This record gives sequence, structure tokens and C-alpha cells, in this order.
Amino acid sequence: MEIKLKSQFIPAARFHLLTPLFDTLCSLVGLGRSYRMKIVKMLNLPKRKLRVMDAGCGSGSLAIDVKKESQNISLYAIDADPNILAIAENKAKEENLPINFKKAFLQKLPFPDNSFDVVYSSLVFHHLSNDIKKEAMKEIHRVLKKSGRFLLVDFGKPKNKLFSVFSWFTVLFEEGYDNYKGKIPEMLSNAGFSTVAEVERYRFNIVFLEAVK
Repeated sequence: MEIKLKSQFIPAARFHLLTPLFDTLCSLVGLGRSYRMKIVKMLNLPKRKLRVMDAGCGSGSLAIDVKKESQNISLYAIDADPNILAIAENKAKEENLPINFKKAFLQKLPFPDNSFDVVYSSLVFHHLSNDIKKEAMKEIHRVLKKSGRFLLVDFGKPKNKLFSVFSWFTVLFEEGYDNYKGKIPEMLSNAGFSTVAEVERYRFNIVFLEAVK
């Protein structure tokens, strides 16, 4: 199973060679700190103890910002790529932040049922094939507690196709067809979430979807 799963993820910056440059590339295209803080604001985590999962943490920058904003949470940050996960762990150690990093696949989460209050995911699902998207959504639904929230931030259906270069890139070179066609909300509903709503939009057709179990 492990051998099969290894071939089922696309590195954060598309190519392993670019992994060390991931944060720099994000900043260059306008997906740096201001983008991350937008997610932190939309999460709006209460100042109490919660179990939260970063589903596809990449280089860990967002997880670090979330933990700084909400010190009381128990934050679990998972990613399938051990190379970028090592970068994330080192950054958290430098900040002296207790974040639980774990190598794992979204379609096979190593957590029991009903174990998280909130799950969030940023720019991960366009890397996943249609079947794996569906499996990952079901797994996230499984590990969330009743009334738990899932904030899925990723490319959505473009409102203006003339300004959808990033969206087309994900269709042509990654697995963004479902995103481009606006199918993600329906897929979340089919995974068992009781309500799914678009709560925000960002540049490059990035959509914030909140799904509640």
C-alpha cells in the first residue's frame, strides 16, 4: 500500500527540485503572508482547547501562523511529502512552536473517528485526482467531530476566464479539472457534510469553502 500511495501525490511546487523554494515561489505570486493571514482570519478559532488538523501542510508556514494565533489548540499538520515535511518541522522548531507533524495521505488518515474539531486545507486538493479527492473528503468527514468544520481553500470555478491562468495550469498539468468546473462543493456534500458554503474568494479564483459535518 505504501508503495502505491507514494505515486499518488504531486509535490507542493509541482517538482521535487523546487521544494526548497516553495515559500519563495508563493511570495512571488502573491500567496505569501497576506494570503495565509486571510485563512487564519476565516478560521476564526476560539481561544480554547481544540484539536485542529492542517490537511496538507506543505512547508508549514500556514500551520505556524495558525498556532501563533491560537496557542491553546492542539495542531496536527500532515503531508505526504517527507521532504517538505522536514522543512516544516525545522521551521516550527526554530519558532519553538509545538506542532504535531506527521507523514500521512489525506485518503488514509491515521486518526480515529470523531477526533478533530476543525480541519483546514490550503491549495492541496487541486493536486489530487478525482477519486482521491473523494476519498480524502470522506476521511476528513470521518475524523471530524459532530458539527466539526472543514475549511477547504483551493482554486474554484473562474468568474472571469480571461484571468484564470492559474486555474488552467492546474487543469493542464495537475488535477484541477473538478476545481475548474466548480464540482468541489457537490463532492463535499456527497462525502457526507451537512452544509457546504462558499464564504470567501481570493485572487486567482481561489475559493474558501466551509463544510460542516
